[in-house]
Amino acid sequence: MYLVIRTYELTLGTREEFIQHVQERLVPLLNHVPGFRAFSLVEAGDNNVTFIGTFHALADAKASARLTRDWIAKNTEFFIQGVTTLAAGQVRVPNEPVCLPPTIQDGKELQGLFGYAQ
Repeated sequence: MYLVIRTYELTLGTREEFIQHVQERLVPLLNHVPGFRAFSLVEAGDNNVTFIGTFHALADAKASARLTRDWIAKNTEFFIQGVTTLAAGQVRVPNEPVCLPPTIQDGKELQGLFGYAQ
């Protein structure tokens, strides 16, 4: 399994529009990359977002990195303010759940977690 992680500094006030743009236009393209396993966009501060893509093989991760780079260059000039960072590589210590936890129905399962009680 391979990950590609990219961080972007966005122009002030454009984060929500950028996220919608990514969800509607980039994610469908990534879904067609061979070996694609997962994609997440993380809000990493007021003006920063981080993409995390998971792929089966290195060639798949590289194809995704090229596709994303080209898509960003052509479609998001208005949104990107600063230098981006890129990290890519093989996952050496995966920890995937064996099964999913039960669905939280009313939030009672969270009582006492995260420093608050409901």
